[in-house]
Amino acid sequence: MEIIDYVKEQPVVLKSILDRRKEILAPFIGSFKQKEVSKIVLTGSGSSYNAALSSRHFIEKLLQIETHVEFAHTYAKYVRAYNKRTLVFALSQSGESTAAVECVQKAVRLGLFTVAVTSQDGSLITEFAENKMIVPSGEEKAGATSKGYTSNLLTLYLMAIETAYETGRLPQNEYDRYIDQLTAVIGNMDHTIAAAEEWYLQHKDELLAAKNYIFTGTGDNYGTALEAGLKFLETSRIPVSVYEFEEFMHGPYNSIDGDSYIFYLAAPGDDKERMLQLADYFAKITPHGFVVTNRGDELRPGSMGANFIDNEDLSPIEYIVPLQVLFFRAAKERGVNMRLPRYVDFHPSMKSKRRLRFL
Repeated sequence: MEIIDYVKEQPVVLKSILDRRKEILAPFIGSFKQKEVSKIVLTGSGSSYNAALSSRHFIEKLLQIETHVEFAHTYAKYVRAYNKRTLVFALSQSGESTAAVECVQKAVRLGLFTVAVTSQDGSLITEFAENKMIVPSGEEKAGATSKGYTSNLLTLYLMAIETAYETGRLPQNEYDRYIDQLTAVIGNMDHTIAAAEEWYLQHKDELLAAKNYIFTGTGDNYGTALEAGLKFLETSRIPVSVYEFEEFMHGPYNSIDGDSYIFYLAAPGDDKERMLQLADYFAKITPHGFVVTNRGDELRPGSMGANFIDNEDLSPIEYIVPLQVLFFRAAKERGVNMRLPRYVDFHPSMKSKRRLRFL
């Protein structure tokens, strides 16, 4: 199978997770109710980190608990101040990430509430975490992950929704609304994928002429921008820069010229209009500006419009999907073998992924 096959599997996989949410989350919620949690830390690397960042504010909003995101390695090696009532989530799709395992080990030594979030039950990380949350996304054997990312993101959303509901923080009508919205988002993904395929065919020559890409997002969709940038790096293997929207305007904007290829994630939220203003400004400088937004909006030239459900809280799980289509199509057209890492000895040399019992 190719990456695009996993991209197209997402509606089925995500619907299954949504339908099985009570079963998947019951052990965690049971443990949560027995703890006093005043701080949440989400940790991960790569796509796991990006999923954590894309769900952080939603989790904080629903659970009303201070929530932070840390790179797993940073938390394991450099964080020095600890709140004993901290809940630490360690995300690792494979369950074999050295950084994630070390993060869990440290949290366990400190007596913190630990949860491993992984698709692989019985993987190394589950041997150390006090609790585990198994995300049934299935294997991906085509290189860069796609359904694994959205499965993790959906599971984090559902963790917040179900925990808030079961602990009285979320009333029934709000609970039902979120579940209905997620159902709609998942049901709409086939249309989003089709819209992205259509856009690619119309713009592929321009897209393939790029020597580098820039992505900018805001709020939880800064995590979406990071994930898109990571996947273009992994697959097309050309330079990519990713900027948080406001930070983009504090220095990086000076680098923009006529050869800049910029993706603006204009998702719903407080910054959407300013994101569109940014796109309009740079349209005077580079013709290669691509606004990812709702097709119902007034579209700029080059915009990638899709019929998004456009729920602000849940928009990251929608806005990554068309970019998944693009990173696959662009890399395939460039002739990249996405199944093979560029440097096959990298992880063994750096010991960044290994099945080794830590002492």
